[in-house]
Amino acid sequence: MGFDVVLYDRKRQKLEVFELSESLHNAIFSSSMLWGSYLELRKLSDYYLTDETFSGDKLRQLISNLNNYRSNIPNHKQNDYQEFIVKISDSKVSSVHIAGD
Repeated sequence: MGFDVVLYDRKRQKLEVFELSESLHNAIFSSSMLWGSYLELRKLSDYYLTDETFSGDKLRQLISNLNNYRSNIPNHKQNDYQEFIVKISDSKVSSVHIAGD
């Protein structure tokens, strides 16, 4: 079971719910990577305790962190990683809630 990701518009209407897979989470937060310096991204590092909402500057910073971190993602996970970035970057999305198990 992966992270639940819920996208909301400016009126707090739910746009989409999808899962960020456990395997993608593991690829992002591999122990050999230096993800700790990415302030918003590291909030997603604990698979079991994550319960974060990103909006405004925090959402823009998360997207920036993800884009800058892309080169650290294994090739076989690049498509899933890019799809995650595209979904949360959509102009209709105002806030994103991400929760683990």
